[in-house]
Amino acid sequence: SVQGRFGYDTYNTVGSRVIHPQSFITTATQGGQLDNYYRKYKGYNHTINTTFKRTFGKFNARVMLGTMWQDYQTSMFAVYGTRLIDKNSRDSSNTAPATRVRLNQNNLGKYNQVIVRQFAYFGEFAINYKNLVFLNYTHRFESASTLPKENRDYNYPGASISVIMSDIFPFIKKGELVNYWKMRSSFAVTARLNGAYSNQSVFNNVQSSGLGFAYGFTNNNFDLQPEKQQTYEVGTELRLLKSKLSLDITYYNTLNSDQIVELFRSSYGTGFVLNTLNVGKTRNEGVEISINTTPVQTKDFKWTLGLNFNRMWNRVLSLPANVPEFYVSDTWLFGNARGGLIAGGPTTTITSYGYARNNKGDILINPTTGLPVTESLFKVRGDRNPDFSLGINNTFRWKNLSISMLWDWKMGGDIFNGTNMFFTQVGRSLKSEDRLTPRVIEGVLNDGLQNTANPTRNNIVITPFLQQDYFIGMPEEEFIEKNVNWMRLRDLTFSYNFTSSIKGKQKIFKTLSGFITCNDLIMFTNYSGADPMVNGNTAGTRGTGGFGFDYGNIAIPISVNIGIRTSF
Repeated sequence: SVQGRFGYDTYNTVGSRVIHPQSFITTATQGGQLDNYYRKYKGYNHTINTTFKRTFGKFNARVMLGTMWQDYQTSMFAVYGTRLIDKNSRDSSNTAPATRVRLNQNNLGKYNQVIVRQFAYFGEFAINYKNLVFLNYTHRFESASTLPKENRDYNYPGASISVIMSDIFPFIKKGELVNYWKMRSSFAVTARLNGAYSNQSVFNNVQSSGLGFAYGFTNNNFDLQPEKQQTYEVGTELRLLKSKLSLDITYYNTLNSDQIVELFRSSYGTGFVLNTLNVGKTRNEGVEISINTTPVQTKDFKWTLGLNFNRMWNRVLSLPANVPEFYVSDTWLFGNARGGLIAGGPTTTITSYGYARNNKGDILINPTTGLPVTESLFKVRGDRNPDFSLGINNTFRWKNLSISMLWDWKMGGDIFNGTNMFFTQVGRSLKSEDRLTPRVIEGVLNDGLQNTANPTRNNIVITPFLQQDYFIGMPEEEFIEKNVNWMRLRDLTFSYNFTSSIKGKQKIFKTLSGFITCNDLIMFTNYSGADPMVNGNTAGTRGTGGFGFDYGNIAIPISVNIGIRTSF
């Protein structure tokens, strides 16, 4: 059999930004700003597969060969100008001609283009013996336009095996305990690419002294390779007690090597500022357990319960020797806390400024002021990775009425509460509520004896109301909340099936049911902020993202959905 899928997508986007002449962003001479942009996108792709199947006695075999092609192009230009003639008009002619500039346009007067092309051909061989033992092997060869010519072609394999143990050894099913048992294992390699032109040195127009052309900030890495991800997985599936209880257990181990980092800051001595490099290696491991059971089932009533458990741990295996910390810049939202990584540590750590401590970990106290000594160094102060997460799904059915609820439980993980830090600095936090209460800060004096066998315990009494530096001088470590837990009712749904009530009474509706779904009704947590499920960035942030960073985040709103499902 031969199967082909061919796709073509295109869209145009037109947008504008107007700044009023009286806005503080503009000056009196500018008289407002107008920026119009035009973006065109077109993408073509196809995948063609040829599959051969054959049975040889007790063996069933399948061979698949295929090819893929992708060609994605984005074109863009913009027109910018000032001195608005009519503050309500968005047409480019609304600006003074002398200020009007076409942006994002190349020297040939055409659209700036971003083009990504990728070609691949691949194959798969699968064979099974009497539908008891299944073997599968795949291999993929790719070529991508974003990589340098020397490394543009690459390939990676994949393989899996699964065995139906309960069918191979029938005695397993003789009792009523085990009804089905399957073992499986797989190994796969995939690749990730850099962005278009992220690895290309280009000439820019120089408007400063001398004019002409000069290289931009970004260097060309002739040795850039695709990032490789190798995943090994082993698992088992069980159905027990006449299939009333099912169990799925999986262990996974993922090694990321030659990790691509774009806009990596390098020595200015190279003549460039930013590079695209293969700089790191990380490993991510975890266990996933899924349990589904039916504790109660009668003629009119049924209760089903599902549990999904996940425990994950990870580590940074290597970074360049001259890079003591690598951080995701988009997580540096407020103050001096960010998603930083160090070699040997987890990939989800928080690095920030903190308290200076002695060798035993006691906070050092300034003997003159009685206040803690802060350390203006980015060190690992927390880890955002939870100990485990658990989803609990219950469904109750009584005749035509159904009630289902999903509880979400997260245990552990640290959060940087930047919102609380900001409010503390401006005097709007509950931290400053007892500012009139005298206190002695726990720690040892920084008097030269701090690392001896008998350091001097702090006994200096301070009153925060009289010492402004007490609150303003608190480092980011103070606002990293440890071991944050939550239990939340993710959704609650009531549904009723009216089909049996209307059957035979009319000929329009074949099925009819109604439902009400409520989201995020209940939450229990030890977090002091609005909501512990925070993310300081969008889903577009790479790496481990910005989860665990709270700055201006609001709580997830309660929502109610009411609907009807029907067929005619």
